[in-house]
Amino acid sequence: MLDVETARLKILDAFVPLETIEVEVAHAAGMVTSRDLYAPHPLPRFDNSAMDGFAVKRSDITDVPITLPLAGEVRAGDAADEPLPEGSVVRIMTGAPIPAGADAVVPIEDVVPIEETEGSDTEVTITVAPRPAAHIRPAGDDVAQGALLVASGTELGAGEVALIASMGLSPVRVHRRPHVVVLSTGDELVAPEADPGPGQIRDSNSVALRALVTEAGGSVEVVGPIADDREAVHDAVLEATKTADLIVSSGGVSVGKYDHVKEVIEEVGSLEFWRVAMQPGKPVVSGRAVDVPFLGLPGNPVSIHIGFEQFVRPAIRKMRGCKELLRPTVTARLASRIEKRPGRLHFVRVKLRFSEEGFVAEPTGAQGSHIQSSLVGCHGVARFDVDDSVLEEGDPVTVEVWRLP
Repeated sequence: MLDVETARLKILDAFVPLETIEVEVAHAAGMVTSRDLYAPHPLPRFDNSAMDGFAVKRSDITDVPITLPLAGEVRAGDAADEPLPEGSVVRIMTGAPIPAGADAVVPIEDVVPIEETEGSDTEVTITVAPRPAAHIRPAGDDVAQGALLVASGTELGAGEVALIASMGLSPVRVHRRPHVVVLSTGDELVAPEADPGPGQIRDSNSVALRALVTEAGGSVEVVGPIADDREAVHDAVLEATKTADLIVSSGGVSVGKYDHVKEVIEEVGSLEFWRVAMQPGKPVVSGRAVDVPFLGLPGNPVSIHIGFEQFVRPAIRKMRGCKELLRPTVTARLASRIEKRPGRLHFVRVKLRFSEEGFVAEPTGAQGSHIQSSLVGCHGVARFDVDDSVLEEGDPVTVEVWRLP
């Protein structure tokens, strides 16, 4: 059997970033840039006010309090074409451009307006002398013209798309999302909405895989349940090759009489390997269906999650053009003793909590590959090394983090 790292490398060798497309920046969140993006202009583009107040020339404020005439008003969106007259102030709003000649903004809290009987402001009394460049946001204060905004291979979140939008770099060129076809196999499966008959179970694996693919950034199409019949599996695999960038199956990958996935892949394409030294999830089929990458996962629900995280998610991220393919890890102290037989890398589902000494990892309960409840509230998996058989309470473990508490 291959070890997990070797198997993952072999799988990832079959994938490259997908071709690029242009999308409006408003719809680019969650996608990955295919080129470096540089600032076409400074940000802010012009000196502007950080406060509602009055634009002044500091040399006009010889002492405080001092009363100066009000020469006009500049609102956000105005052009501020007129320079500040000598010995005057201009009312200014947050975000409005600083008029030529002004070198500070006095916030409205530091003035006392003097009103005429008609109610219009004609003068203001400044009570606090401003510091140099007070409350002025200079052009380029955030980003200089020509600076790198977003590097190629960046996953675009709200912050990135907002910055790109502010620079007018829409549409943006990104890698398209990979399309994953999920094949759910098993005579015993019925739809989640159905009332199972004797010996039947509801198909939770396809629901899990749909969620996992979506979370990983791919688009997903679920086919099934597919009967444990060689011809049915054969036809479903060939049909999936027409649209898929990746085919993922659940079930039918072991050595049972009705496990047909492995032999179908050998027939319609090529088989690279089919077992990995891991627990849960040892039976993993990796190969190609015609010319489409294929990954077959076992049917046990926990094996689906573990196999997906180790092999499918990194493959999807590579197709998306991501730089980081794997989950982050932290070192945690084990909250309770665990045992296993040596020979395979064991993934222990854990909940994380914080303590004064750092992270603590608590197993989520029984660790059988059929124990779906062990995935509820699970923050990740602790890696129980191949040659280890016992980990004691307090021992350090590496935890692959799926989500933080």
